[in-house]
Amino acid sequence: MVKPGSRIGIMGGSFDPVHTGHLIVAENAREEFCLEKVLFIPAGIPPHKKVFFAGAGERLEMLRMATGDNPFFEVSNIETGRMGPSYTYDTVIHIEKEYPGSGIYLIVGEDAFSEISTWHEYKLLIQRVVFLIAPRKIGRPLILPGEDIRYHYIGSPLVEISSTYLRNCFSSGKTVKYMIPDTVEEYIRRNGIYGFERA
Repeated sequence: MVKPGSRIGIMGGSFDPVHTGHLIVAENAREEFCLEKVLFIPAGIPPHKKVFFAGAGERLEMLRMATGDNPFFEVSNIETGRMGPSYTYDTVIHIEKEYPGSGIYLIVGEDAFSEISTWHEYKLLIQRVVFLIAPRKIGRPLILPGEDIRYHYIGSPLVEISSTYLRNCFSSGKTVKYMIPDTVEEYIRRNGIYGFERA
């Protein structure tokens, strides 16, 4: 039971598929910033990315498998069940209503944070959340808009794993061991996701 005044982390993304990099960042953010809960929220129809390789139900199930052994992690279908584009601002408003009086901490990659000024209603969004930034090798200085943005870097190791790389590994027959939870890999193979014939 999350009490009013708690700290709620939100980690959004395609999770297509979820991998250990996501889990490491989330756990480090939870511990470092004393988050009572981290919500993993797979995108429905994101404004910046239109193509998914796994369906919404499959991505939700893979997340549940990957996070099920952590009592502080929870998977939400807020965005996959929403009609139309999935905007982070709308999701934050929803979470505020679900957990009244709680602080909202948005866990994002440094690359995404550098483009915050392109997000829907970003001027309103930055008034409502604290950003927790996962380090990335973006190859350019981090440029922030002029507004007062509350943010902190997560003291997390730089884990260079991407969902695109993993999908390429699956399609080419390369190993994904230690990069993706075993239960998730088994689910992908069993259900014929990412180019596999259904087992």
